[in-house]
Amino acid sequence: MKKLLKILGISAAVVVGVFAGLFILGCIVGPSEEDSEFYTYAPEAIAEYKPLLPPWGMPDESNITDEMYYDTVEEAILHDKTLAQANEENHVDADMLNHVSEILHTWEGKDYVTVYYRAENADNSKQGSVLAKCRKKDFDGNTRYAYVNSQYVIARPEGKYIIHFEKDIGLDLTLSDAMQDLNPNYPDTRFVCGYSHNENIYTLEVEGQKPDGIIEEDVYGRKIYFWYFDDLKSDKAGNCLSYTVKRAK
Repeated sequence: MKKLLKILGISAAVVVGVFAGLFILGCIVGPSEEDSEFYTYAPEAIAEYKPLLPPWGMPDESNITDEMYYDTVEEAILHDKTLAQANEENHVDADMLNHVSEILHTWEGKDYVTVYYRAENADNSKQGSVLAKCRKKDFDGNTRYAYVNSQYVIARPEGKYIIHFEKDIGLDLTLSDAMQDLNPNYPDTRFVCGYSHNENIYTLEVEGQKPDGIIEEDVYGRKIYFWYFDDLKSDKAGNCLSYTVKRAK
């Protein structure tokens, strides 16, 4: 199953194509002072949070056999064929996303684990940022892993980025309702994440809550910030979440 997070700068064009049908509109941005130090989003209408699973539903795990489990998450990702096929591009570097260069963060659940990792091709002309979810299973006291699904974006050195720092945070929050199939603790928690190109993301508060973590990455000399909430405490839909952040300089 393939779908992409809207990632500020890196993935704007790709994600719009995948998620265009998933946007739920109806929350209007309240007035804000352009000359104030902080940007504030305060919706005038409120809708209830309901996870928006993909049109095809949650990943079908009925076809996962014992032979598809591996000793490590890296091996499980390496042997997945669908992830490689998603990046064929005339069959050049088709399996780039299957090769984990570095795991940047891990979210452990009871039955699943989700990892955020960096991938790159042989000459470093492409880099991938991937969220991948694997199922865990005990084999005689040893935990093994089977790939379930993922979201990814690809960056290139010459990539051009369209950045609307403050407002793009709202888009990431909207899209988060449709990515709970990657949450290793679904439906018990509400996982929310996004990307930013501005260090002021450290001032972000959503419904008065600060992110549980912010991961800094260097992507071809550009600083990228991946922010996440392990379990955002709110019953509001993603596009109705209020947030504040210090304006980009």
